[in-house]
Amino acid sequence: MVEERSRRRVLRARFGVLSKQERRELRKAERGLVADAYKQEAAERSLIASQERAAWKSRDYLPKAGEAGPSALWTPRSFVAPTHRADSGILGMTYPFLADPGLGTKGTMVGRNMLGGSAFVYGPFDLYDLGIISDPNIIVSGKVGEGKSTLIKVLTSRGAAFAVRSYVPADVKGEWTDPCRSIGGSAFELGPGMLARVNPLANPIPRPMNVSEEEWVMTSRNRRAMLLESITERLLNRELGAMERSALAYGLEQVERREREEPTLGDVVHELFHPEKNSDDRVPEGFGRMAEVLAHSREVGHALSRLTTGALGGVLDGRSQGVQFDPTDPMVSVDVSRLRGSELLDVVMTCTSSWMESALMDGTDSRRFMIYDEGWRVFARPPLLRRMQEHWKVARNWGISNVLVMHGFGDLDTAGDGGEASRAMASNLVNDSSTVISFRQSGKAVRSAQEMLDLTDTASDLLTKLRKGQSLWRIGQRMSLVQVTRTQREAALFDTDERMVGNGAA
Repeated sequence: MVEERSRRRVLRARFGVLSKQERRELRKAERGLVADAYKQEAAERSLIASQERAAWKSRDYLPKAGEAGPSALWTPRSFVAPTHRADSGILGMTYPFLADPGLGTKGTMVGRNMLGGSAFVYGPFDLYDLGIISDPNIIVSGKVGEGKSTLIKVLTSRGAAFAVRSYVPADVKGEWTDPCRSIGGSAFELGPGMLARVNPLANPIPRPMNVSEEEWVMTSRNRRAMLLESITERLLNRELGAMERSALAYGLEQVERREREEPTLGDVVHELFHPEKNSDDRVPEGFGRMAEVLAHSREVGHALSRLTTGALGGVLDGRSQGVQFDPTDPMVSVDVSRLRGSELLDVVMTCTSSWMESALMDGTDSRRFMIYDEGWRVFARPPLLRRMQEHWKVARNWGISNVLVMHGFGDLDTAGDGGEASRAMASNLVNDSSTVISFRQSGKAVRSAQEMLDLTDTASDLLTKLRKGQSLWRIGQRMSLVQVTRTQREAALFDTDERMVGNGAA
């Protein structure tokens, strides 16, 4: 009522006293204005609503509750997405900022993981137990002076702290003597004028208690026969004939019958030149008379006599002396650097390797590294390559990790006689090695590595840009980039470039 009286006073002040009809018309006009304002407001609301509907349909933005129908991407039932599989390269592009977690903490600290920044720890025996790798064998390749020797010495010397023993059957460059003795190991030096002598046909350790006499004799005989056949074929540069194999086996049997404890290479050569009837005074089976035995054993004897006369006389032909083998030593090395200029160095390496390998047949479950340096020397001779391939396959049975060091994968292309069979044997060594470590390489070696290891173009390009001490590791199905680290004391012991570089090299 108060508002109505106020409004009337305002109207009287403007228009004077209004009649009843005028007041009715005025109220009608007011209602019209209100209705028009309401219609305008409703039209604006309708326009806004239509614009929102148009925006929803154009998918410029989603409503708060999401879209309706299949486009909502949800269902009242549980939803299980299918598993997505991809290789490490694709996942690396999908998740580019994830660091390499490494291989864990079991094993030996080698250096720094360059893909994650953490310490890089490696132990082939632990990884084999975990099922990450299928065998403990290792291949190391790279150009000269890139750090191959340092890596192997770091791995073996530090591994001694974890009861992992190491054997170097043929130290061609004489670089293992100091590291070996520094950790309490034994190092023997062979060569003209040296006191040490190795009999490759002897067993450096006595028969283990858990091995029967019959088994020990049979195993020793097989090892000797395989060694003699391998080095004879290498010395003759051809395969032995059937009659020559029988004559060689008969000569070894005769020597073993007379020299049960320690048959020597010199005794075998003498028997080949002067074959005699067996203990039953009979000609060996397969031969008509002893003259026929001599006819097929004479050339074999001349070939083996190269190891018992001349520059190698007194090194391999007699009983072992000055080489007391202790299987409990953390490291054992045989230095053959004084024979480096000999054309038969690869044969000497094979003989010392066979002698040391026989110590691995002790029936224990010890973890051991067997280091084969200068791998290209073995690749050059099919008989020696064949023997090493067989040794690679029994690594797991003997509890050893074979470590082969070579310059590059190009060595595989020239293996043996260069034929397909020799290249296949050399390639099998790599295929039977779950761990392949590559230092900086170049040229044909990179192309061979890419083909052999199935590397990506990025990884292959990386092999040409690695710095000294850096290496690319293929461990099973994993790839790691590692910087090898060493202490000052290790640098002084492991250096192989001290004569070329004043402050040493990695």
